[in-house]
Amino acid sequence: MTSRYPAIAADITALFAERDTHAVEVAVLQPADPFLDMAGEDLRRRIFLTESETGKTLCLRPEFTIPVCLDHIASQAGTPRRYSYLGEVFRQRREGGNEFFQAGIEDLGDRDTAAADARSLADAHALLSLVLPGQPLAITLGDQTLFEAVLAGLGLPRGWRMRLARAFGSAPMLEAALADLANPPRNNQLSGPVATLVLDGDAEALAAHIAAGMEEAGLS
Repeated sequence: MTSRYPAIAADITALFAERDTHAVEVAVLQPADPFLDMAGEDLRRRIFLTESETGKTLCLRPEFTIPVCLDHIASQAGTPRRYSYLGEVFRQRREGGNEFFQAGIEDLGDRDTAAADARSLADAHALLSLVLPGQPLAITLGDQTLFEAVLAGLGLPRGWRMRLARAFGSAPMLEAALADLANPPRNNQLSGPVATLVLDGDAEALAAHIAAGMEEAGLS
């Protein structure tokens, strides 16, 4: 390990080796679109963006999961397979540094979901016990599928369901989304039906609604 790594880095990589993982390295500079597609535009203000000579939007890696999974797909590696990583990630934050280390395991392709979930909890507990010796640890479980089912049952527009689902597991993000939902910004430029279709993200129905209005007004 180089001097840039934390002192406990060697112990972390040894733990990963004991837990039957394949250590991977990920390029620091990554395509930005996969991160924005998965995490939404809210992430844009928290990552460091740049542009290539060809106009492609790039960013300093804000986390490891997406690039590790993309590399797995590109390599056409078989599953089940477990990857481990340790390295710097870069995010703009209101408090603390913008560069910090992230360590983790991506456990891919095990058809026994319950066993994979239990193994992931055991991996996380082992890692935290290593870096926080003597500290009492507690585990809180949640189910995003159940949360998304509740959102669907509420009949919320698709755009709001997606935003709330992305906030699952983060109390600050969820509180901010609920505050916006309780007091939606007013936009006098959109009629009621159009505003509803925009919030729902139904591009096909929105196009049909606009086309009908144009035809009624005699516009080509």
